[in-house]
Amino acid sequence: MPAWLTAESFASYPAQGREIAESHLADLQKIPVALLPVFLVDLKMFDWKFPVEQAEIATRIAFAGSHPAFLADFRKIVVPPALDSPAKVGDPQQFLAEMTAYLWSSLQIDAYRSAADQFVAHFAAAREPVKPAAPRLVMICLGRGANPPAHPLFDKLRRFGQMRTNVRVDGAVEALLDRLRQRSESHPQPYAHWYVDGGDPLPGSSVDGVTPIFYTALAPLNEQILARMRSCIEAGTGPEVLHTELAELSERPPSGSRVSDDPRVQHFAMSLLTEGSGTQLFSTSFVQWTTREILRRAQPVTLLTRFAPRQRQKPFNAMVESQASSTDLDPNGSLVDADMSAYYAYLEMNNLYNPEGSAFLVWFENHSQAMVAGRNVPAGTTNDSPTSIPELLSQVLENG
Repeated sequence: MPAWLTAESFASYPAQGREIAESHLADLQKIPVALLPVFLVDLKMFDWKFPVEQAEIATRIAFAGSHPAFLADFRKIVVPPALDSPAKVGDPQQFLAEMTAYLWSSLQIDAYRSAADQFVAHFAAAREPVKPAAPRLVMICLGRGANPPAHPLFDKLRRFGQMRTNVRVDGAVEALLDRLRQRSESHPQPYAHWYVDGGDPLPGSSVDGVTPIFYTALAPLNEQILARMRSCIEAGTGPEVLHTELAELSERPPSGSRVSDDPRVQHFAMSLLTEGSGTQLFSTSFVQWTTREILRRAQPVTLLTRFAPRQRQKPFNAMVESQASSTDLDPNGSLVDADMSAYYAYLEMNNLYNPEGSAFLVWFENHSQAMVAGRNVPAGTTNDSPTSIPELLSQVLENG
């Protein structure tokens, strides 16, 4: 165990992460070296984590320190002196990469994974889940500009909720934004209400208490990332070098890349474009990944997600070159992407607290098809009676 870990070890960490490390120093000193870099990575990034994540990090450290028996299998892993060193604390990402490589090369990775699975299971069983301030609501618009597809929409979602085939279009998008606004006013809480758009946002979308993430607003930042990608392609480097380049961008953003005055949102936006697969090239991939990360990390009370047409698929190098000025859009292909993404969003929502009390709505924008799921909705059914978005929201939500 790292008895060499001291308060001075965290001198280079941002303020909040350093404070948590110092206050939990005795717990951190009980963590086996093989596991330590995982905790250090969280502490180094602590200041940019969302409140839910910060609370979980602190709780996990305290849990590890107070339950040494659950770490016993990690102590059996042999670590070389070069990794059992205070010099590794300053750069935990590199520490983790070196530890992972060593575990593979020493054939200890299976033992590590087994120990990690057991620790995660114990922690999950002991911790209190994060309860939202109101029943969780996820609203998804998709298919902007697309024609009705030949295949049934929401095919994977149908067994979980009710298909509605006669939804009134007038004022429907505005009704979703209004519900987001109402809930942000009724349940004010930082990072609890989000609006994600893969294209130009709706008029009046600037709402107090709602955190916005718009793909178009990130264009200047994305162009700098694409420029780095183009540089790697021209140099003939492989994917590992590109991955390293993007990781460095995430840790040290380029000048002129500010998209938000909120440091957490700024860092979050950078991570979406450097860690997500295809988020730099396809707006649908960006919205899908952003939706997943918001649900996983921020655990919001309300989330409104709106897909937009992405560029048409081409060879990778051509897409990297033309992304900034691409006007060759594929609305129908984008609808297929978004339909599957809505299914993934539903699954992610159900990983959170009290999924049976959550509400879910997905609507084929400017068309009459929607699917709703929630406590008051008979699953696996279809209803062709006339309805509206406000009526559907009232159906799936008991309160708020």
